[in-house]
Amino acid sequence: MCAGGRGRLENMTPIDSPLCSIHRELGAQLVEFAGWRLPLQFGSVAAEVRACRQSAALFDISHMGLVRLRGDGARTAISRLLTRAVTSIPLGCASYALLLNESGGILDDLFVMVESDAQVLLVVNAVNHEKDVAWVRQHLGAEAGVQIEDPRGATFGLALQGPEAKGMVTRVTPGQEPPMLFATLQKMEIGGADVLVSRTGYTGEDGFEVFGESGDGINVWRALMAPTGGHGNSRPTAGGLAARDVLRQEMGYPLWGNDLDEDTTPAEAGLQWAVNREHEFVGRAALEGGERTRRRVGFVVEGQGVARAGDVIAWKGEAVGTVTSGTYSHNLQAAIGQGYVKLHPELVSGATVEIAGRGRALPARLARMPLIPAQTRPSWRSTKETTP
Repeated sequence: MCAGGRGRLENMTPIDSPLCSIHRELGAQLVEFAGWRLPLQFGSVAAEVRACRQSAALFDISHMGLVRLRGDGARTAISRLLTRAVTSIPLGCASYALLLNESGGILDDLFVMVESDAQVLLVVNAVNHEKDVAWVRQHLGAEAGVQIEDPRGATFGLALQGPEAKGMVTRVTPGQEPPMLFATLQKMEIGGADVLVSRTGYTGEDGFEVFGESGDGINVWRALMAPTGGHGNSRPTAGGLAARDVLRQEMGYPLWGNDLDEDTTPAEAGLQWAVNREHEFVGRAALEGGERTRRRVGFVVEGQGVARAGDVIAWKGEAVGTVTSGTYSHNLQAAIGQGYVKLHPELVSGATVEIAGRGRALPARLARMPLIPAQTRPSWRSTKETTP
């Protein structure tokens, strides 16, 4: 989810990230993405990916939409739209959840954060921001005691990810203890700014996401980027969208607009674990009927060449699926990706397939996701429920 969503907005002047000036100082290659102007890369994508896996990388995620619901009925109301029962999420905790349409298709995948009894924050994909807000207003707009706030363009977001992330956050928050478990959050002060810090991310590494008012973004960036004074004067490496895409693909995390869309159900996407069927929500009834005919898979290309979205996945000379995302993994030293294949008992991890497109055919094998082990902290859910 938190990679951002494919940029498909047209006829729209991009919004500059609150950190654009500092990105230009660092020589970043800026691109238009999902209605925003953001860094694609600062230097070598391989170096940015390596830094995240081995030390830490700092990413600008100011494009992620923040939608806040306030009021005594906020938790109950938003539960009716999400596949998670928000009323069962403890205060100061977050959860990955899906927003479905009436047909059970995925309108968006997001993180829901319970800040207090009367305040819930939705972190949505940038490309779906306006659509999500309209959907929430349509269903909850007249709800008594619920206010829906959309501060688009008035906030910043940063993701500090990697095995050294905790030490870096602790260094700039003396006397404050950062969230301890995955998907927990708390208010902190960084660089003189009041921010919300959550132990979340979309890289598969331990790390934090930091949200605050846009005017504070540069000061928080500079604080997190300051040398630590130890371990070789270490500080995070600035990372861009290209590295984030590689990192999420290595983990098999889906990206809305590529691997998820409104015609894809949670079962097809392998996201049943994010659906709590014990409460009522829009789209729940549709999930009870119908049988899936395809499923999301990961793959590793065995040879030269990178698979791209739209390429055909063939098996034994028959087209059996389609690639939805492809990239090159600097850790696996191989091209990797995701796609959907028809249900078949032999189309499982290890099966040999061909990926055809652009006048060439690439040998590949289906692979279990994640393609490399996740290094995230245990979740608050680990004592309450088990998820893949």
